[in-house]
Amino acid sequence: MSERKLSGSIALTKLQHVIMEKKGKSGMIKGLFIPIDANLLTEKDGAVYMSVNVNFKPEQDQYGQNGFISKTTDSKIWKGLDEAGKKSAQDLSPILGNIKDWSGATANDTAGAAATGVVNADDDLDLPF
Repeated sequence: MSERKLSGSIALTKLQHVIMEKKGKSGMIKGLFIPIDANLLTEKDGAVYMSVNVNFKPEQDQYGQNGFISKTTDSKIWKGLDEAGKKSAQDLSPILGNIKDWSGATANDTAGAAATGVVNADDDLDLPF
């Protein structure tokens, strides 16, 4: 099977979030605060992960999309939830975006740069960027 190149986008504002401004090196910076526990995200080795499902179909739909990405709950968290918790987790599992097959096209570099450290919203500290 030949290599397939897929692209898509994720609407982070479909997660529990707050849009806020914080002082940065060059002035006020608008940012997105996504709480880890409220979104049932997982932490491992200093990184935060969001489990996702990708539904792919070879044929494009009427919008030129080949599928979608949805948030899901990590199996370790899911196993520890009662029925009410599982219902709540399902409510926190929206479709986050669509995907498109660009096989043969040049891929974009999607690597990001993570800021180091944790900044509390109540702190008067500047952002690290």
